Amino acid sequence: MSEKKFDELQKLYDNSKVGSLVQEICEYYATLDGYEDNSYQDEIEPPEIVESVYLLFCIQSREQILDELTIVQKKYPELYRSVSGMHNTLLINMDYRSLEKSCGERIAQYAQNTSLEEVLSCAESCSRTSDNLSEAVDKFYTWLHSRRR
Repeated sequence: MSEKKFDELQKLYDNSKVGSLVQEICEYYATLDGYEDNSYQDEIEPPEIVESVYLLFCIQSREQILDELTIVQKKYPELYRSVSGMHNTLLINMDYRSLEKSCGERIAQYAQNTSLEEVLSCAESCSRTSDNLSEAVDKFYTWLHSRRR
């Protein structure tokens, strides 16, 4: 990760207008850019699952997340380069249900014996019972890992 990107990430964590989920997403994508030789494959989940989970939870509070990503775009241009694709995906999918369905299907295929309905129900439940979306994502991963055993 470049020094500039690292500095912006530090500043982002001090910005109270950007929530913990967007901060986490920015860190994930900024560090993903720095992996060489596909070394990210040592991670617990493959990138396409991580990206689907992030998108699924961004949809839970789409307008707020879009506002926060706009702040990242304006104040942290190096970081924004890493998350611009995700931001554009959220912007262009005005019918969020189709995006939600495609993300949910990808996650359901990854999990064992899990339906799309179970994935979406769990995501909604985690969002409702958590103090913030970052905590909801953690709960969701706990559930997802229990499905992979």
